[in-house]
Amino acid sequence: MWLKSPKVENGKISGGKKTKVGTPQGGVISPLLANIYLNLVDKIVNKAGGAFKRAGIKIIRYADDFVLMGKRMPKEILQRLKAILENMELELNEAKSREINAKQDPTDFLGFTLRYDKDIHGRDRKYWNIIPSKKAEKKVRENISERLHKCGHYLPEQLVKELNPKIRGWINYYTIPKVSYPAMSQRKLRHYLRTKLWQYYNRKSQRKSRLYSQDAFGKLVSKYGLTLPTRIIAGV
Repeated sequence: MWLKSPKVENGKISGGKKTKVGTPQGGVISPLLANIYLNLVDKIVNKAGGAFKRAGIKIIRYADDFVLMGKRMPKEILQRLKAILENMELELNEAKSREINAKQDPTDFLGFTLRYDKDIHGRDRKYWNIIPSKKAEKKVRENISERLHKCGHYLPEQLVKELNPKIRGWINYYTIPKVSYPAMSQRKLRHYLRTKLWQYYNRKSQRKSRLYSQDAFGKLVSKYGLTLPTRIIAGV
């Protein structure tokens, strides 16, 4: 029933009774089906004494996104992975799949960029740097811009109520203590908010606003409780 349900996107209807395989991109059933199917992949890769374990391969998976990690990646392992998926009538997305040396090539996974960077203090060492990806930074800016566009003549209290969940959710997702380093991205988001809110309150239609020609960002933070992008939200 899920597969045969039509979908509406940009006013156009597609899919329907002729659909035999696949779920719509972003469909709410997709993560559940991915976990049901790929649970078997988890078990095979983690099986003690199995081919993957013998090759020192580990798997990190989130729904249908996964990474195989190892000091080396034998071709037999990749062929075995494809065979496992084919047996379940699944296909590996070749366009989105690639083999990399993680210490040489940065890679994105679940909105994070993973890089092996030089020491910022100039010492002769490198460290793993896990930061929000450029795509993730762009996405949150687009979400805020879209929300401001829809908010029109909202009172400051209403505007803060609209923006806080987006800011707080983004900070909490990308802030993993002792793992990720989102400080630079948070500062860029803070600068973006300051600029965008100044523009929001200085449009012609907003000239009678009490925040016109003021530090709107600072006022919204100090007086109305706008979440600071550089603040870590603990326990939320």
